[in-house]
Formats: sequence, structure tokens, C-alpha cells
Amino acid sequence: MKFLFSRCLLLLAVTYYTLASACSAFLLKGNDYCVVGFNENWKTMPGMIVVNKRGVTKRNISWENLTTNHLTGSKEWNSQYGSVTFNLLGYDFPCYGVNEKGLFLVELSLEETTKVFNPTQPNMFWAQWIQYQLDNYKSVQEVVDHLNSGPNIDWWPSAGGSHFFLSDAKGNTATIALLNGKYKVIAGKDMPMPLLCNNQYKKDFDNIQRFDFLGGKEKFDINQQSKWEDRYNKAYYMLNNYKYDKKPVDYAWNILNSVYAGEWQTVIDVKNMNLYFRSDLKKEIKTIDITKLDFSKQASVKFLDIHTDKLGKVNDDFQTLTLQINNEYVEKGFPIGYDNKEFGTSDTFTKLKENIVSFFKNILPG
Repeated sequence: MKFLFSRCLLLLAVTYYTLASACSAFLLKGNDYCVVGFNENWKTMPGMIVVNKRGVTKRNISWENLTTNHLTGSKEWNSQYGSVTFNLLGYDFPCYGVNEKGLFLVELSLEETTKVFNPTQPNMFWAQWIQYQLDNYKSVQEVVDHLNSGPNIDWWPSAGGSHFFLSDAKGNTATIALLNGKYKVIAGKDMPMPLLCNNQYKKDFDNIQRFDFLGGKEKFDINQQSKWEDRYNKAYYMLNNYKYDKKPVDYAWNILNSVYAGEWQTVIDVKNMNLYFRSDLKKEIKTIDITKLDFSKQASVKFLDIHTDKLGKVNDDFQTLTLQINNEYVEKGFPIGYDNKEFGTSDTFTKLKENIVSFFKNILPG
């Protein structure tokens, strides 16, 4: 994840990669199952789970829009699909999420990311870009088809970027990287193992071919895969060796915990649209039945703290998200994201908070 703003640009870039290079996403799939797993590894973070509605009119928000008096967005859309998202930075700024059609999208840091700029399209803050995809598309192919005609991804100032892991209800997957000023998409037959960490897909995939369980000469011992960079190898091995036992959700949890338990952990049974999650502060697994959520335009936007004390199925524990509550999460999330003590008292942060109220006052009640 991109959570940095530093007093010094060089320190910003180095610190960003060190702190954010620690996530894992995969799809465990077969004829009778389709299960997403994701580890968000960084540090203890505040956050909320948001139920996003259909039929909401939105406009693009760039970093400039967030931090200056230039508030006018040039792109508007109506959300076509409801979604459930995991948000550190407040409403409409998710780190990842899944929509009601089963499209899942998450960002994972990638050091060599560059900007893709289309002068005919507006800039959109990276977290809102994720929400934009979930609002508008129901499949991996639709996202890929609209990349070059869609908004430009606007990263943190002078910080590293990310690549993205996508999956959908039919078991399709893709990874989207931004390299040398262009989108690089790997999907279909070019993505035989639906797994992504923090290297370019092909680098990790080619590297693991050296092991004996894939025909290579080097003996693979899962118990020796203990280094941080071995996460991909261990997850690949476990995905490759799954034998259907009618418990793919349990197996997905086993992979996440074996690789390296994240501060935020999420498993989604896409066939049944059940979402399971837990955090490092509240380790009990909770369940959200996505099919029972109200995504209608008439409903209020709902949220649940990611560190909730509630247990079991938590559909009934979501509360109405107000501007005041949203601002509380913004107050906690953006400074943590920047990992900069001065940012919480800066003029830039004061302006950002004011602007977020302006952006969402017609969507969230006061």
C-alpha cells in the first residue's frame, strides 16, 4: 500500500518501499470453488469496512483536488454496482474491495512503477481509482478493456507506486502494472498461477521454476521458506498442491497464515459471496454475507470498524456513515498513511480535511 509523505523526497521513496512491500493476493479456484485470499502486511492500522451503494453520482478526485483550492473534477459517473471495501483513508478511498458481481481488486506495492498519463483523461487519486473500477465494472476483462480510456492513476507525491491483482466471479484473474509509461497486463494463459506479491509477476513466476516440484533441480522445502522474499514460493506451493476437500475457505486461511499473517486479512468465497476478515487487534474471524447487504440508492452508506469487537456474522452491526465519523477515520488514516508525525498538524492536512467534507457532503449525512 502507498502510505508515505516525508520531509525529504529521498527518505520518502526509500521509506515507502520498505514499509509497503509486504502484501500477498491469490485466487484458489476449481470447478466448485472460487476463493480470494489477501494479506495486508504493514503495521497496525485504523480502518473501516464500507458498504458502497449503487446509483451514487461521483466525480474524480486528484491529489491536487485534495490539498488545494482547485476542487473541480472533470469526470462524473454513477456507480453501477454496490461493493464492500476496506478503507484506511475514509469513504471512497479503499485499499481493496469486492463488488456485488464478484469483481475483486487490490493494490500491492511495486518499486518500479511509473506513471501512465493520458492527456485526454483526468487524474484520480489511486485509492479512488480502485473504487471507480468496482463502481463501473463486473469482470476482469471489462477493467482491462477500459484502462487506456479511463482516468490516470494519481500516486502520492514523489512516492513509489503499485501493481494490482484482479479476479472475478468466473475465476478470471489479471495483474496490472504501470511500467515505462504504459499499462502492462498479464492475464489468461499468461497468468497460470493466480498469485501476486511485490515483484513483477514474471520475475516471481520464473524464479520458482527452479524447484523440483515444478521440474527444476533445486529441492523445495516449505519449512525453509522463511525469508520475506519466500512468501511467493510458499503460497505457490500450497496453491499448487491443494486437493479439493470441500473446505477451500479454510485452506485459503491456511495459506495466508503460513505465508505471513497480515495486519488485515481477508478471504472471499466468491461462489457464495461470503466475505471473511480479521485484524491483528481482533483475531477472531468475522463473516459478511454480501448477498444480504443493501446496496440500493435509497439506503444509507454503512460502515463497520475493521477492529470490531463483534463476532460471527456481522451484517447487522454496520452503522450509518456520517461526515463526522468519516472525518474521524480521515484524521487517523491519512497521518498513519504518510507515516509522518508533522503531517497531522500541517496546513496541507487541514486543507485535505476541509476538502473531503466538501467532496462528500452531498453523499454522507452530517
